[in-house]
Amino acid sequence: MTAGIEAIILAGGRSTRFGGDKASAPLRGRPLLQWVVDAVAPAVERIVIVHAPGQRLPDLRAPVPLTPVPDETPGLGPLAGLATGFAHTHAELAFACSCDAPLVSAALVSLLASIARQTGADVVRPFVGGFPQPLVAIYRPATCLEPFRRALRTPTTNLRIVAACEELRVIEPAEPMLLAADPQLRSFLNANTPERLAEIERLLP
Repeated sequence: MTAGIEAIILAGGRSTRFGGDKASAPLRGRPLLQWVVDAVAPAVERIVIVHAPGQRLPDLRAPVPLTPVPDETPGLGPLAGLATGFAHTHAELAFACSCDAPLVSAALVSLLASIARQTGADVVRPFVGGFPQPLVAIYRPATCLEPFRRALRTPTTNLRIVAACEELRVIEPAEPMLLAADPQLRSFLNANTPERLAEIERLLP
């Protein structure tokens, strides 16, 4: 556990491509959400799980406190989920990810948090595969909450997380810097379809 870092796991997406509730989808006998909880728990002191109102989460266990909270503005995507998560975190930093990233690396979480502390950045967002990765990233809730809420009230942002961060101090570590913590960059593999989930299962030992 690393003091001063909490995790926000987004579990309330519509899962249209997956065809069902991803959070409860089984992977090697455990719900997908449990895999993500297990993965991030060693690097954080508390986990906030943002879910859709009325969504039933699978039974979960963790060595750190788990706090499920309903999305305050459901139906508006990950941007809204993160804003809800920021409002319910207490730590200086928050690591954000989705419930369909079962191979996320605790070492990567710690690395990104270290960069945030060293630089004072509001957002440490990896740049992997040619794209920014806002759902495997560190945020500073105290400075990010209001810009995210404002973006939700501004239709021109198209509800994009990257657009909501434009006025914030953002650092985007590239792949070479990330490899020491996650040599195969598996933290960025998402089980957003049943086929992708099967591919991830084949990567497991």
